[in-house]
Amino acid sequence: MSLQVNVSEIEKALTQLLKELRNQKGDLIEIEPVDYYWSINKDELYDPYRDPQKLTLGQLSDDLEEIRKLAREEAGPVSLDFVKISSILAAIGHKTVW
Repeated sequence: MSLQVNVSEIEKALTQLLKELRNQKGDLIEIEPVDYYWSINKDELYDPYRDPQKLTLGQLSDDLEEIRKLAREEAGPVSLDFVKISSILAAIGHKTVW
């Protein structure tokens, strides 16, 4: 079974979420005291029939620095940037309430 992702829908949803986040919290959001998070190997992440064996640590500050480079056009976009920005968005979702 394959899922189809409509990029325009994702873009619209993200735009709405970011607009509301800015309205509720402003342009700078504090998400401390988090920095490190558990990361699961991509092969294990999408296999719900086995317990993950290869947990590693990710770091939001590293992810944020890479996304800042992308925003400043100091680095070109790569598909792994979606993983980095998803970690940042997850932290915002878990640590902010409106």
